[in-house]
Amino acid sequence: MSPTEKPKNEAPRSRLRDTARLLGHVRRTLAMVALVGRWLLGVLVIAQVLDALAIIAIAWVGKRIVDAIALGHPLREALTWVAVELALVAAKALIAQLGSYAQLVLRGGLGLHVNLLILDKAARVSYAKFEDPIFMNAMTQARREASSRPLDLVNQMLSLCRHAITLAGFAALLWSLGPWAVLTLVATALPPFWAEARHARESFTLQRARTMRNRKSFYLEAVLTTEQTVKEVKLFQLAHWLRELYREILEGFQKEEVTLARRRAFSAYFFGLLATLALYGTYGWIVSRAVSGVITLGSMTLYVMVLRQGQTTLQAALSSVARAYEDDLFMTNLEEFLAVPEEEPDAAEDLVDDAEGSEENAAPPSLALENVTFKYPGSEREALSNINLTIGAGETVALVGRNGAGKTTIIKLLVGLHRPTSGRILVDGADVATMSMSALRKRVGVIFQDFARLQLPMRDNVGVGWLPQREDDRAIDAAIDDAGAREVVDRLPQGLATPLGRAFGGDDLSGGQWQRVALARAFMRKSRILVLDEPTAAMDAEAEHEIFQRFRDLKRDRTAILITHRFSTVRMADRIVVFEGGRIVEEGSHDVLLELNGQYAKMFRLQAAGYLES
Repeated sequence: MSPTEKPKNEAPRSRLRDTARLLGHVRRTLAMVALVGRWLLGVLVIAQVLDALAIIAIAWVGKRIVDAIALGHPLREALTWVAVELALVAAKALIAQLGSYAQLVLRGGLGLHVNLLILDKAARVSYAKFEDPIFMNAMTQARREASSRPLDLVNQMLSLCRHAITLAGFAALLWSLGPWAVLTLVATALPPFWAEARHARESFTLQRARTMRNRKSFYLEAVLTTEQTVKEVKLFQLAHWLRELYREILEGFQKEEVTLARRRAFSAYFFGLLATLALYGTYGWIVSRAVSGVITLGSMTLYVMVLRQGQTTLQAALSSVARAYEDDLFMTNLEEFLAVPEEEPDAAEDLVDDAEGSEENAAPPSLALENVTFKYPGSEREALSNINLTIGAGETVALVGRNGAGKTTIIKLLVGLHRPTSGRILVDGADVATMSMSALRKRVGVIFQDFARLQLPMRDNVGVGWLPQREDDRAIDAAIDDAGAREVVDRLPQGLATPLGRAFGGDDLSGGQWQRVALARAFMRKSRILVLDEPTAAMDAEAEHEIFQRFRDLKRDRTAILITHRFSTVRMADRIVVFEGGRIVEEGSHDVLLELNGQYAKMFRLQAAGYLES
């Protein structure tokens, strides 16, 4: 057997695996739907069963009406059966409306439930996952049709059950014509089913293969239409170029879909034509039996209607199987995403236990990095190499160095956004790797260079720094004063209630004002470790001086780490640590490092000379 050949029994095994997976997904999805609305699911099930029984009853009543007329029965009998059919049709319409109502309510509730599952999973995986394109693809695939596929799968299975009940009734009515009539009904529905199932597999494969391109198209759309990027798009006249990149992706999608639609249309027409020929051959035989008097006119009407509706119903039943198979494939995306290991299962915990400020009353901790080495996922280069650094309780340390030297990477490791490749980080002697992410992050207040500009009211922008006091205006005001952001608040038309940012019609701020808001958010936090990564990069010299005067007071009862390129501010640190190429190359006070006349002294004099020349 060649390597490309499959064992003869591989196809049956594959079908068994697909069937087992489908049944497993149906069971778990039914449980999910029941969790959202058990009584609504019950309404759906009952509606499908009653609808199937109504279809069978209407067909049988139609025969009685025709026979009553053709055989000369009293008018009252014919009208009675007409009234019965009217009642059945009215009941069927009511059942359909109840089913539609249940579906509408369930779809909204189930969509919310599944999207919350996805968001909860995103909150409980590590930050590194969001730098992994494979994980991002999986999340995109899970989110793409999360609100519709679970209920669609349930609907298809319920629809299959309804069609099965209807077909059982039709088969009983057709059996008197002969078993061959039932076999003909089944045979005419199978070819379209095979075509539909093949299309479902091809459609799923196509959608999954284009996930990365989909994400790229969303990104290009955002670059062309969002405030943060549209300035440079216009300034550098990038719109046409970016639009062409976007168009190429979407045109590629369209070509793939046209090819798939062409194959589907051809196979659907060809197999549908075969089914129609077989159906009309049977019609001809039934008509000849009626003409020869073997069956009554009512029986002929019944058989013709049952055969026509039976074929349609069987095709619909098999189509439900094919669509359920397609829904099952998409449900696989969701289950694969939800099965991603949770490195931070407690990371989304609330801070309710700390509402009284237990961290605020704690003593400042000591920090230590022991032989810490780190490589970013997928990179062979060491971002940090064998770092050994101790920061005493209540000490302030400034980290300086060129861009890319490893300063911000240290902070990411300290707060658990990444784990060291080797070595360990200690907080008060406890290894960070043994601590829960929730407990660790309660102890650290950080403002990064690329801080979040939340398109939310000013109160929330500051208050999220410490959730238990998010609505405590006194605590928020204190943090605003600590960050020197009072002037920013005073100019806002609605004060703390003013939405920030243009996205939802709020009041926009300058870069320096946004930075003061981010500082207030960091100062809001009751953590005993305070980390400021370029906290005044967007501020003028006067504002920077004011902020660091406030910082000098705030850091007294905290262990603090300061990252800055402005050497005028690092003198307040107890110690300065110089990074170069992911290593510590110098360490000491400002005066000691100047006397050393090394890397720090060189950078300091270059910056000082720039100020003197200007």
